[in-house]
Amino acid sequence: MSRRGLAGLSALLFSALLVRLVGIAWGLPHTFNGDEPHLVNLAVSFGGGSLRPYAFKYPTLWPYLLFILYGLYFLLWSCLGLCRGLGAFVGHFAWHPAPFYLMGRVLSAFFSVAGLAWVWKMEREARPGGEGLAWGAILLAFSPVLSELGHAAKPDSLMFFLAAAGWYWAFRLQREGGRLSYWACGFFLGLAFSAQYTALPLWSLLPLAHVLRLSERPHRFLLEGLAALGLGFLAGTPYALLDFPGFWAGIRDHMEQAALYPVNRRELLKSILANMAGFSGSGLAGGAACLLGFFLLAAGRSRLALLSAGPLLFYILALSGNPDGGWPRYLAGGYPGLAFLASRGLSWIERPRKAWLAAAAALIVVLPGFLSCLSLDREMRRADTRQEAARWIRENIPAGEAVLLDQPDASPGLPMAREQALELWERTRRLGSPRARLYRAMADFHPGGGYRIYRIQHSARGMDASPRHVALSQADSSYADVRPGLDVAKALRIRYVVTSSYGARPDREPEYAMFFEELARDGRLLRTFSPVPGRLNGPVLQVYGIMR
Repeated sequence: MSRRGLAGLSALLFSALLVRLVGIAWGLPHTFNGDEPHLVNLAVSFGGGSLRPYAFKYPTLWPYLLFILYGLYFLLWSCLGLCRGLGAFVGHFAWHPAPFYLMGRVLSAFFSVAGLAWVWKMEREARPGGEGLAWGAILLAFSPVLSELGHAAKPDSLMFFLAAAGWYWAFRLQREGGRLSYWACGFFLGLAFSAQYTALPLWSLLPLAHVLRLSERPHRFLLEGLAALGLGFLAGTPYALLDFPGFWAGIRDHMEQAALYPVNRRELLKSILANMAGFSGSGLAGGAACLLGFFLLAAGRSRLALLSAGPLLFYILALSGNPDGGWPRYLAGGYPGLAFLASRGLSWIERPRKAWLAAAAALIVVLPGFLSCLSLDREMRRADTRQEAARWIRENIPAGEAVLLDQPDASPGLPMAREQALELWERTRRLGSPRARLYRAMADFHPGGGYRIYRIQHSARGMDASPRHVALSQADSSYADVRPGLDVAKALRIRYVVTSSYGARPDREPEYAMFFEELARDGRLLRTFSPVPGRLNGPVLQVYGIMR
């Protein structure tokens, strides 16, 4: 790479990293992202002496990387284990979780940016002489979806990085062949699937690249590449083989979750196509660039056009049968292909060698995504109603009182009383739950104060989660089934209830209508916390006092 190209890539990566790091501590020490706690808790649980996951809601490559990161943190925090022990470290996690989440988010931001280097390399090698702007990498640098994923301690950014590597080696395989390309393509695609299940449609890349290759290669290379794909998956999720019944139970759980909701394929297909068109945050301009790029490639390099668009078709087929397929992040593994097509579509403006055309294209296609990233950063730096409600409760409700909350991500974060932590330790120890160690550390290193916390019990459908995972999480904590009404809360000596617009609502879950009706009639509204546009984020929270 020339000095000028290296400088351009460095500037792009630095800019992309900057928009991902601003606001990266949003919400902490509260956890407003409902998926982060499961992954962080799973990574911490590996410190108990076994790498076997207690659930296969996600593959394990990402939690393993977090576990390694937390191990290094433990060595630094404990002075190589000489000053403080592992139990104290678990207690540190229980009462000061912010560093653990922040480390995961920074690692996620790093992978989100590192994936751009693969896209940059892929599109420059595919263009004659490697000349011109790397439009695809520029678009993804300021993609609002990738920027948001880079702010969370979740595996999607790692999956994007590995998927981008798989795309690169698939293009190289199609162009040059070679055993290394088959092995690298297969191994990176296997690792991508080991990071996030949503990478499954990318498995089509390897056979497509083999069929569309420009030079003849033995079919045994394809078999070797498929073997490398399997090895890549098992390298990151070895217990898929070592504990196949548990792994298959996790897969069945996902299928049962999907079966809970009806699928309107027409509306879902519209959402998926809209997500593809808006992958760069530039609305229809990005989608138009992709279409133009496909037709330009089809006119001159039809095999490359098919290789670019083929996996995207598999994404459409896979996601259109999943009730959650409309989430934009489920397409992240296909973003390198979309970026490549858009890059080819935008490359035609460079032919006249007129700078004003490139500047106009940048304003139309890149600027909207960049502004969306800045808007997201501003949102994440604002205060939240859940933080304000937690502060008010600690100042106005005496410690030791029983409080009914909704799910952790929808409610104010309150400390648990030591007595309840001991009770939960006894319960989870009898059940053989991996959280027993956490509750023991919470009790041993308790800072004092706290509340007796109960949570509203939801069904798997109400939580939009898999049945087995819901049952597992609710068995490890204190939940109250308040569907029969307020008497259930009174029987548990609950004196305060905090409702959340992000949680149970009678219009969304009618089975709670009796509870909310009695709460409004018999409870005393003490305080309401509402979001204020431009100043305060979060749900509408209402704090009620109820009579025993």
